[in-house]
Amino acid sequence: MFFFPYYHTGGAERVHLNIVKALEDKTCVVIFTHASATTHFLEAFKSVSETIEVNSILNKKSEYLKQTLFKVLAKAIQKGPKTKVFGCNTKYYYQFLPFLHPTVNAYDLLHALAEDDERVTELVNSASRIHTRVAINKKAKQDLETIYNQYHLKEAIAGKIKIIPNGIVLPSNSKPKSFSPIKIGFIGRWSEEKRPELFLNIAMQVKKNNPEVEFYMAGTGMKAHQNQIKDAGVVFLGNIKDENQLNSLYQDLNILIICSVYEGFPMVMMESMPYQVIPICTDVGGINEHIVSDENGFLIEGKIENELIEAFISKVNFLITNKEQMMKIGLKAQHYAKENFCMSNFKKKYFNLLK
Repeated sequence: MFFFPYYHTGGAERVHLNIVKALEDKTCVVIFTHASATTHFLEAFKSVSETIEVNSILNKKSEYLKQTLFKVLAKAIQKGPKTKVFGCNTKYYYQFLPFLHPTVNAYDLLHALAEDDERVTELVNSASRIHTRVAINKKAKQDLETIYNQYHLKEAIAGKIKIIPNGIVLPSNSKPKSFSPIKIGFIGRWSEEKRPELFLNIAMQVKKNNPEVEFYMAGTGMKAHQNQIKDAGVVFLGNIKDENQLNSLYQDLNILIICSVYEGFPMVMMESMPYQVIPICTDVGGINEHIVSDENGFLIEGKIENELIEAFISKVNFLITNKEQMMKIGLKAQHYAKENFCMSNFKKKYFNLLK
Protein backbone atom coordinates (compact mmCIF):
# COMPACT_ATOMS: atom_id res chain seq x y z
CA MET A 1 0.00 0.00 0.00
CA PHE A 2 1.43 3.33 -1.12
CA PHE A 3 0.71 6.76 0.36
CA PHE A 4 1.36 9.57 -2.13
CA PRO A 5 0.02 13.13 -2.13
CA TYR A 6 -0.78 13.70 -5.83
CA TYR A 7 -1.21 12.27 -9.31
CA HIS A 8 -0.86 15.58 -11.18
CA THR A 9 2.02 16.62 -13.47
CA GLY A 10 5.39 16.50 -11.76
CA GLY A 11 8.74 14.74 -11.60
CA ALA A 12 8.05 13.27 -8.15
CA GLU A 13 4.69 11.94 -9.33
CA ARG A 14 6.35 10.27 -12.31
CA VAL A 15 8.86 8.59 -9.96
CA HIS A 16 6.05 7.39 -7.68
CA LEU A 17 4.23 5.90 -10.67
CA ASN A 18 7.39 4.10 -11.78
CA ILE A 19 7.81 2.60 -8.30
CA VAL A 20 4.31 1.12 -8.46
CA LYS A 21 4.99 -0.13 -11.99
CA ALA A 22 8.04 -1.97 -10.65
CA LEU A 23 5.61 -4.13 -8.64
CA GLU A 24 3.06 -4.81 -11.38
CA ASP A 25 2.93 -8.51 -10.47
CA LYS A 26 1.88 -7.60 -6.90
CA THR A 27 -1.46 -6.34 -5.64
CA CYS A 28 -0.92 -2.62 -5.15
CA VAL A 29 -3.17 0.00 -3.59
CA VAL A 30 -2.32 3.70 -3.82
CA ILE A 31 -3.80 6.16 -1.31
CA PHE A 32 -3.78 9.77 -2.55
CA THR A 33 -3.94 12.15 0.40
CA HIS A 34 -4.12 15.59 -1.27
CA ALA A 35 -6.18 17.26 -4.01
CA SER A 36 -4.33 17.10 -7.33
CA ALA A 37 -4.23 20.08 -9.68
CA THR A 38 -4.67 17.87 -12.77
CA THR A 39 -5.48 14.23 -13.55
CA HIS A 40 -2.26 13.79 -15.54
CA PHE A 41 -1.05 10.47 -14.07
CA LEU A 42 -4.35 9.21 -12.62
CA GLU A 43 -5.21 6.75 -15.40
CA ALA A 44 -1.64 5.44 -15.42
CA PHE A 45 -1.84 4.79 -11.66
CA LYS A 46 -5.21 3.09 -12.14
CA SER A 47 -3.75 0.79 -14.78
CA VAL A 48 -1.28 -0.74 -12.27
CA SER A 49 -3.05 -0.35 -8.92
CA GLU A 50 -6.26 0.23 -7.07
CA THR A 51 -6.46 3.94 -6.26
CA ILE A 52 -8.23 5.56 -3.32
CA GLU A 53 -8.55 9.31 -2.75
CA VAL A 54 -8.99 10.39 0.87
CA ASN A 55 -8.53 14.14 0.51
CA SER A 56 -12.26 14.78 0.95
CA ILE A 57 -12.13 13.12 4.39
CA LEU A 58 -8.82 14.60 5.54
CA ASN A 59 -9.82 18.05 4.28
CA LYS A 60 -12.68 18.21 6.77
CA LYS A 61 -10.07 18.86 9.48
CA SER A 62 -11.87 16.46 11.80
CA GLU A 63 -9.52 14.53 14.05
CA TYR A 64 -12.24 11.95 14.70
CA LEU A 65 -12.78 11.30 10.98
CA LYS A 66 -9.04 11.14 10.34
CA GLN A 67 -8.45 8.64 13.13
CA THR A 68 -11.42 6.55 11.99
CA LEU A 69 -10.01 6.47 8.47
CA PHE A 70 -6.58 5.44 9.73
CA LYS A 71 -8.08 2.66 11.87
CA VAL A 72 -10.01 1.29 8.89
CA LEU A 73 -6.90 1.36 6.68
CA ALA A 74 -4.75 -0.25 9.40
CA LYS A 75 -7.29 -3.03 9.90
CA ALA A 76 -7.39 -3.72 6.14
CA ILE A 77 -3.59 -3.82 5.92
CA GLN A 78 -3.16 -6.11 8.91
CA LYS A 79 -5.72 -8.54 7.50
CA GLY A 80 -3.68 -8.99 4.33
CA PRO A 81 -0.77 -11.42 4.06
CA LYS A 82 2.57 -9.64 4.52
CA THR A 83 1.30 -6.26 3.37
CA LYS A 84 3.93 -3.53 3.25
CA VAL A 85 3.41 0.23 3.33
CA PHE A 86 5.39 2.89 1.48
CA GLY A 87 5.03 6.66 1.68
CA CYS A 88 6.48 9.84 0.25
CA ASN A 89 5.87 13.60 0.53
CA THR A 90 2.72 13.36 2.63
CA LYS A 91 2.49 14.10 6.37
CA TYR A 92 -0.52 11.81 6.68
CA TYR A 93 1.66 8.76 6.08
CA TYR A 94 3.65 9.53 9.24
CA GLN A 95 0.48 10.27 11.21
CA PHE A 96 -0.88 6.91 10.05
CA LEU A 97 2.14 4.75 11.00
CA PRO A 98 1.35 4.59 14.78
CA PHE A 99 -1.95 2.84 13.93
CA LEU A 100 -0.08 -0.08 12.36
CA HIS A 101 1.20 -3.12 14.20
CA PRO A 102 5.05 -3.01 14.50
CA THR A 103 5.32 -6.21 12.45
CA VAL A 104 4.10 -4.36 9.32
CA ASN A 105 7.17 -3.23 7.38
CA ALA A 106 7.12 0.48 6.53
CA TYR A 107 9.25 2.25 3.92
CA ASP A 108 9.56 5.80 2.68
CA LEU A 109 11.33 7.85 0.03
CA LEU A 110 13.14 11.18 0.23
CA HIS A 111 13.65 13.14 -2.99
CA ALA A 112 15.37 16.14 -1.40
CA LEU A 113 15.44 18.31 1.72
CA ALA A 114 15.16 22.08 1.57
CA GLU A 115 16.88 24.44 3.97
CA ASP A 116 14.84 24.54 7.23
CA ASP A 117 12.63 21.76 5.84
CA GLU A 118 9.41 21.39 7.85
CA ARG A 119 9.48 17.60 7.41
CA VAL A 120 12.47 17.13 9.73
CA THR A 121 10.27 16.41 12.75
CA GLU A 122 8.35 13.74 10.81
CA LEU A 123 11.57 12.10 9.63
CA VAL A 124 13.05 12.06 13.14
CA ASN A 125 9.91 10.78 14.89
CA SER A 126 9.41 7.99 12.34
CA ALA A 127 13.07 6.91 12.05
CA SER A 128 12.78 3.96 14.42
CA ARG A 129 9.53 2.80 12.76
CA ILE A 130 10.77 2.84 9.16
CA HIS A 131 12.22 -0.46 7.92
CA THR A 132 14.14 1.14 5.03
CA ARG A 133 14.36 4.80 4.07
CA VAL A 134 15.16 5.38 0.39
CA ALA A 135 17.16 8.39 -0.82
CA ILE A 136 17.47 9.16 -4.53
CA ASN A 137 21.13 10.21 -4.30
CA LYS A 138 24.14 10.64 -2.00
CA LYS A 139 23.18 14.22 -1.12
CA ALA A 140 19.75 13.19 0.20
CA LYS A 141 21.36 10.35 2.18
CA GLN A 142 23.94 12.71 3.68
CA ASP A 143 21.20 15.19 4.64
CA LEU A 144 19.31 12.41 6.44
CA GLU A 145 22.41 11.26 8.28
CA THR A 146 23.12 14.85 9.35
CA ILE A 147 19.63 15.06 10.84
CA TYR A 148 20.08 11.72 12.62
CA ASN A 149 23.33 12.95 14.14
CA GLN A 150 21.79 16.23 15.25
CA TYR A 151 19.03 14.35 17.08
CA HIS A 152 21.40 11.71 18.53
CA LEU A 153 19.68 8.79 16.85
CA LYS A 154 21.42 5.42 16.97
CA GLU A 155 23.85 4.45 14.23
CA ALA A 156 21.74 1.39 13.51
CA ILE A 157 18.90 3.67 12.38
CA ALA A 158 21.20 5.56 9.99
CA GLY A 159 22.18 2.20 8.49
CA LYS A 160 18.65 1.72 7.23
CA ILE A 161 19.07 4.34 4.50
CA LYS A 162 19.36 2.94 0.96
CA ILE A 163 20.15 4.88 -2.22
CA ILE A 164 18.05 4.06 -5.30
CA PRO A 165 18.63 6.54 -8.15
CA ASN A 166 15.68 7.46 -10.36
CA GLY A 167 15.38 5.92 -13.81
CA ILE A 168 13.77 6.71 -17.15
CA VAL A 169 12.72 4.85 -20.27
CA LEU A 170 15.51 5.69 -22.70
CA PRO A 171 14.51 6.62 -26.27
CA SER A 172 15.34 3.97 -28.86
CA ASN A 173 16.87 6.66 -31.08
CA SER A 174 17.17 10.42 -31.43
CA LYS A 175 17.58 12.51 -34.55
CA PRO A 176 20.65 14.68 -35.23
CA LYS A 177 20.40 18.01 -33.42
CA SER A 178 19.60 21.22 -35.23
CA PHE A 179 21.36 24.43 -34.19
CA SER A 180 19.42 26.79 -36.42
CA PRO A 181 17.90 28.34 -34.43
CA ILE A 182 19.29 27.45 -31.01
CA LYS A 183 16.45 26.61 -28.63
CA ILE A 184 16.60 26.96 -24.85
CA GLY A 185 13.95 25.66 -22.46
CA PHE A 186 12.58 25.73 -18.92
CA ILE A 187 10.32 22.78 -18.09
CA GLY A 188 8.71 22.50 -14.67
CA ARG A 189 6.32 24.07 -12.20
CA TRP A 190 5.98 27.81 -11.75
CA SER A 191 6.94 27.75 -8.08
CA GLU A 192 9.16 29.65 -5.71
CA GLU A 193 11.87 26.98 -5.49
CA LYS A 194 12.11 26.63 -9.31
CA ARG A 195 12.69 30.41 -9.78
CA PRO A 196 11.10 30.77 -13.25
CA GLU A 197 11.58 34.55 -13.03
CA LEU A 198 15.35 33.97 -13.28
CA PHE A 199 14.82 32.09 -16.53
CA LEU A 200 12.77 34.98 -17.95
CA ASN A 201 15.50 37.43 -16.93
CA ILE A 202 18.15 35.24 -18.59
CA ALA A 203 16.03 35.03 -21.76
CA MET A 204 15.54 38.80 -22.00
CA GLN A 205 19.23 39.56 -21.57
CA VAL A 206 20.43 36.85 -23.99
CA LYS A 207 17.96 37.96 -26.68
CA LYS A 208 19.24 41.56 -26.56
CA ASN A 209 22.42 40.48 -28.35
CA ASN A 210 21.11 37.23 -29.87
CA PRO A 211 17.52 37.84 -31.04
CA GLU A 212 17.59 34.69 -33.16
CA VAL A 213 17.86 32.42 -30.08
CA GLU A 214 14.47 30.98 -29.10
CA PHE A 215 13.32 30.44 -25.49
CA TYR A 216 10.48 28.14 -24.40
CA MET A 217 8.61 27.44 -21.16
CA ALA A 218 6.41 24.45 -20.41
CA GLY A 219 4.85 23.23 -17.19
CA THR A 220 2.15 23.71 -14.60
CA GLY A 221 1.08 26.88 -12.79
CA MET A 222 2.17 29.14 -15.64
CA LYS A 223 -1.13 30.32 -17.11
CA ALA A 224 -1.43 33.20 -14.66
CA HIS A 225 2.00 34.42 -15.81
CA GLN A 226 1.47 34.27 -19.58
CA ASN A 227 1.84 38.04 -20.06
CA GLN A 228 5.07 38.04 -18.07
CA ILE A 229 6.38 35.15 -20.19
CA LYS A 230 5.36 36.83 -23.45
CA ASP A 231 6.92 40.17 -22.43
CA ALA A 232 10.24 38.37 -21.89
CA GLY A 233 10.15 37.11 -25.49
CA VAL A 234 9.59 33.52 -24.38
CA VAL A 235 7.21 31.08 -26.09
CA PHE A 236 4.71 29.52 -23.64
CA LEU A 237 3.88 25.89 -24.48
CA GLY A 238 1.49 25.21 -21.59
CA ASN A 239 1.37 22.02 -19.57
CA ILE A 240 2.52 19.23 -21.90
CA LYS A 241 0.75 16.02 -20.93
CA ASP A 242 1.41 13.89 -24.00
CA GLU A 243 4.66 11.95 -23.68
CA ASN A 244 5.37 12.00 -27.41
CA GLN A 245 4.89 15.76 -27.49
CA LEU A 246 7.27 16.16 -24.55
CA ASN A 247 9.89 13.98 -26.22
CA SER A 248 9.49 16.03 -29.39
CA LEU A 249 10.26 19.16 -27.35
CA TYR A 250 13.39 17.51 -25.94
CA GLN A 251 14.42 16.66 -29.50
CA ASP A 252 14.07 20.33 -30.50
CA LEU A 253 15.85 21.84 -27.49
CA ASN A 254 19.60 22.44 -27.37
CA ILE A 255 19.88 23.74 -23.80
CA LEU A 256 17.86 23.20 -20.62
CA ILE A 257 17.98 25.81 -17.85
CA ILE A 258 17.43 24.71 -14.25
CA CYS A 259 17.74 27.60 -11.80
CA SER A 260 16.15 26.00 -8.73
CA VAL A 261 16.90 26.89 -5.10
CA TYR A 262 16.91 23.17 -4.28
CA GLU A 263 16.39 19.88 -6.11
CA GLY A 264 16.85 16.17 -5.63
CA PHE A 265 17.83 15.27 -9.16
CA PRO A 266 15.34 16.71 -11.68
CA MET A 267 13.50 14.20 -13.85
CA VAL A 268 13.47 16.75 -16.66
CA MET A 269 17.28 16.54 -16.79
CA MET A 270 17.21 12.77 -16.98
CA GLU A 271 14.55 12.83 -19.70
CA SER A 272 16.20 15.51 -21.86
CA MET A 273 19.86 14.46 -21.74
CA PRO A 274 19.32 11.34 -23.93
CA TYR A 275 18.27 13.83 -26.64
CA GLN A 276 21.64 15.65 -26.43
CA VAL A 277 20.11 18.53 -24.46
CA ILE A 278 22.78 20.32 -22.43
CA PRO A 279 21.76 21.08 -18.82
CA ILE A 280 22.89 24.39 -17.32
CA CYS A 281 21.84 24.25 -13.69
CA THR A 282 22.36 25.56 -10.19
CA ASP A 283 24.66 23.32 -8.16
CA VAL A 284 22.00 22.04 -5.75
CA GLY A 285 20.85 18.66 -4.43
CA GLY A 286 22.39 15.68 -6.18
CA ILE A 287 22.92 17.39 -9.55
CA ASN A 288 26.71 17.48 -9.14
CA GLU A 289 26.72 13.71 -8.68
CA HIS A 290 25.89 13.46 -12.40
CA ILE A 291 26.91 16.73 -14.07
CA VAL A 292 30.56 17.73 -14.58
CA SER A 293 30.99 21.29 -15.85
CA ASP A 294 32.30 21.60 -19.40
CA GLU A 295 31.89 17.83 -19.81
CA ASN A 296 28.21 16.84 -19.94
CA GLY A 297 26.64 20.12 -18.78
CA PHE A 298 27.35 23.14 -16.58
CA LEU A 299 27.01 23.81 -12.86
CA ILE A 300 26.25 27.33 -11.65
CA GLU A 301 27.30 28.19 -8.10
CA GLY A 302 26.27 31.06 -5.86
CA LYS A 303 23.21 32.44 -4.10
CA ILE A 304 23.11 36.12 -5.12
CA GLU A 305 20.47 36.44 -7.83
CA ASN A 306 22.27 38.93 -10.11
CA GLU A 307 25.46 36.90 -10.01
CA LEU A 308 23.54 33.73 -10.82
CA ILE A 309 21.88 35.36 -13.81
CA GLU A 310 25.23 36.62 -15.11
CA ALA A 311 26.76 33.14 -14.70
CA PHE A 312 23.88 31.49 -16.62
CA ILE A 313 24.14 34.08 -19.41
CA SER A 314 27.90 33.53 -19.63
CA LYS A 315 27.46 29.77 -20.18
CA VAL A 316 24.64 30.29 -22.69
CA ASN A 317 26.73 32.80 -24.65
CA PHE A 318 29.69 30.41 -24.60
CA LEU A 319 27.59 27.65 -26.16
CA ILE A 320 25.78 29.70 -28.78
CA THR A 321 29.11 31.05 -30.05
CA ASN A 322 30.77 27.60 -30.00
CA LYS A 323 28.56 25.23 -31.99
CA GLU A 324 31.25 22.56 -32.17
CA GLN A 325 31.59 22.57 -28.37
CA MET A 326 27.81 22.49 -28.02
CA MET A 327 27.62 19.40 -30.19
CA LYS A 328 30.45 17.71 -28.23
CA ILE A 329 28.90 18.40 -24.80
CA GLY A 330 25.44 17.37 -26.04
CA LEU A 331 26.78 14.00 -27.18
CA LYS A 332 28.51 13.50 -23.82
CA ALA A 333 25.23 14.30 -22.02
CA GLN A 334 23.47 11.70 -24.17
CA HIS A 335 26.14 9.07 -23.53
CA TYR A 336 26.04 9.67 -19.76
CA ALA A 337 22.23 9.35 -19.70
CA LYS A 338 22.30 6.05 -21.60
CA GLU A 339 24.93 4.66 -19.25
CA ASN A 340 23.35 5.79 -15.96
CA PHE A 341 19.58 6.40 -16.18
CA CYS A 342 18.29 2.98 -17.19
CA MET A 343 14.74 2.25 -15.99
CA SER A 344 15.36 -1.50 -15.69
CA ASN A 345 17.90 -0.93 -12.90
CA PHE A 346 15.46 1.34 -11.06
CA LYS A 347 12.64 -1.21 -11.26
CA LYS A 348 14.88 -4.10 -10.25
CA LYS A 349 16.09 -2.28 -7.12
CA TYR A 350 12.57 -1.35 -5.99
CA PHE A 351 11.29 -4.85 -6.71
CA ASN A 352 14.09 -6.38 -4.64
CA LEU A 353 13.45 -3.88 -1.84
CA LEU A 354 9.71 -4.47 -1.61
CA LYS A 355 9.21 -8.03 -2.87
